Amino acid sequence: MTFPRPTLMLTALLTALLATASASATTWPVDHDNEEVVGEIHYEHARRSDTLMDIARWLSMGYREIRRANPEVDLWIPGEGTRVLIPSKFVLPDAPREGLVVNRAEKRLYFFNTNPDNGATQVTTYPIGIGKAGRETPVGEASVTQRLENPAWYPTAGVRADYRARGIELPRVIPPGPDNPLGRFALMLDMDGYLIHGTHRPDGVGMRVSQGCIRLYPEDIERLVFDVPIGTPVSLIDQPVKAGFREGGLYLEIHPGHDDSVPPLDQVRDVVEAAVERNRKRLNRSVDWERVETAWREADGVPREITATGNGESASAGPATSP
Repeated sequence: MTFPRPTLMLTALLTALLATASASATTWPVDHDNEEVVGEIHYEHARRSDTLMDIARWLSMGYREIRRANPEVDLWIPGEGTRVLIPSKFVLPDAPREGLVVNRAEKRLYFFNTNPDNGATQVTTYPIGIGKAGRETPVGEASVTQRLENPAWYPTAGVRADYRARGIELPRVIPPGPDNPLGRFALMLDMDGYLIHGTHRPDGVGMRVSQGCIRLYPEDIERLVFDVPIGTPVSLIDQPVKAGFREGGLYLEIHPGHDDSVPPLDQVRDVVEAAVERNRKRLNRSVDWERVETAWREADGVPREITATGNGESASAGPATSP
């Protein structure tokens, strides 16, 4: 007995459901005068058919961040019932809380926007793919100038030369369609040649794989492209070390470089000390510098509390117990 393939309507419905699940899992209210950390770390259990990348995409995680958080879990066959840590707690970048903030170091985009129901500020965060070595995504300030649906790709002469060196001859124009690297939607920036766009290869989200543009999962860009107004400011930053205040304590989040190098300990200390100074009036626990050094050695992108608990013990990086 054979079964028909899903109809286009069913496929669209499944895509919409995935986009909704991702967005609801990664949107939080932002208190400008209080918290500097959003989200919570939690665990999921793999189903028999899941790959680690299936779980990552469903929960709006990128490849590197879910891999670093679960180094012992098999990428392709996690195994039914395997516990998977989802590092969905984020120290907000040290940047203006408006518009789009792209943190190259952690391969994440933050969209600060207004909740339409109550007018409060909220943030939605998405994993991104960024420029590969030699074609790095730039750092600087930009703004959104245009939204594009079914864009054609016009590879630059440099990009065509790069492909030619690998034995691939690119045409001057790649039309919309399933082989277009830009996917179905894109936001154009006022940085010459740079876009925030979808992809026809979603497994590259969370990695350094693009020609310099910022790529999102197809369902994420479909949501973002219609939510971001033209003229929205875009801050492109590179912050591998972030520290922020939450509920009386400080959290530290450290990301390794593209070659897995760890930021210098002096840089980590500077960021921590700046966070202490910024929050001195409301910080009610002292920094545990042993915890700082542990977070530095791990450098896995998972936020860890670095202040002592009330009994003088260091706080845990993740949930105390699993479900």
